[in-house]
Amino acid sequence: MNRLKMPLKMTALLAVSLVFACLAVPQESHGQLFCKSKAKREASAGEAAARKDIAQGMVRYEIGGIPSSTDAELSRLAKERYQITVAFSGCMIGPRVDFDRAYRQTVIDHLKAKHGFDPVMKIESELRAKRK
Repeated sequence: MNRLKMPLKMTALLAVSLVFACLAVPQESHGQLFCKSKAKREASAGEAAARKDIAQGMVRYEIGGIPSSTDAELSRLAKERYQITVAFSGCMIGPRVDFDRAYRQTVIDHLKAKHGFDPVMKIESELRAKRK
């Protein structure tokens, strides 16, 4: 009978340990899950919008921050050389951060696939080198 009780005690102890281990793992709240779901939806929408614009021949490259003195030339050269419209969003972050981030990344991925590099970053580097 002792032989039977020992495995039973071990099984019970293991089950209790497993329950406490699961309880100790932090779980995401409903709000956190909702936010992640919303972020994924926004990112998907941003990617879809970028793909639609690209398919229509509109490549819009958004740069955060206030335009510098050379950014007018950057915009002109990007449009002239690569048919890219460069837009500056300023310092304020909009309410659709995940949308904007996915849109921009989709545009960059498209440009890298097409040209083998990011044309806007290349032009920006050229302009910086010229200023020095």
